[in-house]
Amino acid sequence: MPLDGGRVLHAALWWRTGERDRAELAADRGGQVVGMLLMAVGWLALLRGATGGLWLAFIGLFIAVTAGAERQRAVLTTALRGVRVAEAMSSPVTTASDWLTVDRFIDEVALRARHSAIPLLDLDARPTGIVQMRTIATVPTDSRATVRVRDVATPLSQLTLAAPDELLNDVLARVHTQAAMRILVVDGGRLVGIVTPHDLMRLLQQHTLSDATRRSLGQLPG
Repeated sequence: MPLDGGRVLHAALWWRTGERDRAELAADRGGQVVGMLLMAVGWLALLRGATGGLWLAFIGLFIAVTAGAERQRAVLTTALRGVRVAEAMSSPVTTASDWLTVDRFIDEVALRARHSAIPLLDLDARPTGIVQMRTIATVPTDSRATVRVRDVATPLSQLTLAAPDELLNDVLARVHTQAAMRILVVDGGRLVGIVTPHDLMRLLQQHTLSDATRRSLGQLPG
């Protein structure tokens, strides 16, 4: 993994074991091992004066890093299988009015907020986007009294929206940008929750703990 040979290995292991998740993790781990071996060979070649070794080391680094990312994705997909968005979301959500000026937003929301990104609502209480604290900090001081938070927010069109009863893995398949990793959960046009990377990590930790507990119980004498 992630090259064609890894895909073939994944298919072969899946056919042999009948377990897709196990086969994918094994193929990903194999990709990491091959990548590290290529890096080692490349560096040894470079130390011996072969400049082509540097290129080989970079290829190995790419394979190892990408295989590691594939492995993390596979673990997360397994942990979230069958999980609905409503089970993962945080609710209620801290929000702010999108018509607030940056000055007012800082005074009334940002200084008391516990999150690095805040969903925005319009006058009808419908979500219009998300504003991130680091973006607010870049607004010049002399403009904060006139610039509205919606003008510096990530608009709804660039975010990932989900219904409470959707499968979380299906929603994550639609995520393409870092901002979209904060999934707004909307029901009837109203914001009812949010799924953040922290929520995903919590579910992953719970899955890992549950697996460890099952293995431990399985090793106990009957």
